[in-house]
Amino acid sequence: MDLKRMRYFCTIAEQGQVSRAARVLHMAQPPLSQRLRELEEELGTPLFERRGRSLALTEAGALFYRRARDILRAVEATREEVMRAASRTGPELRIGVSPTCRRLWLSRFDALQRAFPAHRLGVVVADSSYLEQLLRAGQLDVAFMLPPQQTENMRVHELVASRTVAVAPRSLVAPGIERLSLAELARHPLLVLRRSVGIGSYEWLMRRFQAEGLTAEVALYGSDVELLLDLLEQGFAGIAVVPESETVGLSDACRVLGIAFELPDYRVSLVCRERAEDAARAAQLLAAWSCRTDADEGIIGSELPPDPAP
Repeated sequence: MDLKRMRYFCTIAEQGQVSRAARVLHMAQPPLSQRLRELEEELGTPLFERRGRSLALTEAGALFYRRARDILRAVEATREEVMRAASRTGPELRIGVSPTCRRLWLSRFDALQRAFPAHRLGVVVADSSYLEQLLRAGQLDVAFMLPPQQTENMRVHELVASRTVAVAPRSLVAPGIERLSLAELARHPLLVLRRSVGIGSYEWLMRRFQAEGLTAEVALYGSDVELLLDLLEQGFAGIAVVPESETVGLSDACRVLGIAFELPDYRVSLVCRERAEDAARAAQLLAAWSCRTDADEGIIGSELPPDPAP
């Protein structure tokens, strides 16, 4: 069976329209439609049914999609393994790191490296939603991230939880104030973390504002904590809502303040696929992570709340 047609089919299934899939694949729509017809003829069954302007998988199409994704991922993993073998570079450990646990990870880098002395470490820094995609595609071995939204076929080791705090320039908040109310936050431009995909603490915070009849002035949202804090350091006159563990090392120009209402904590987890090889790596990484460092300021501990985080 043609792998290219299989890849085209999966893209159509994921995009829901041939025209949209054609744009993603950077090809014209008619040849893509032709490849789909050829695949359906080869299999002897329709793979999609039309619903308005969109396509929905038939029962046979849904089965073929699951199998096709597994095959394509296996092909990609095999290609990478062959390339590594050809270059004689030795074993690699591909690690994902969410920006919400960047400082915690950096503080433990020496211990993590000692746990894998013969390995080259490759690191991808991205938000947890994207790291989850890379893990499922077999493009990462493990990831230090917030818990995945879908845990099927994933192994999640919850590590620590960090409080949600507000960070503000000293000139913005009176010296005697140590905690900010929701109304106080609504009076300032906000820098807020938000998942690229899915529901998290950004949506939770916006719902709290709405419930209190308040309007949040969100100046910028994103997935990179360091970017938000850098904006404050360079003079942005607003407030960032971030995990306390990532505020270590801020200059005296900023203050870290408590929040006088309940917000979800940021739960850092070590996540890998449900494979024996990945589970063994995770066990070594968990042992290395267990050492405490100065960056653990703001860590709550191992008792983790059920609320979602971004």
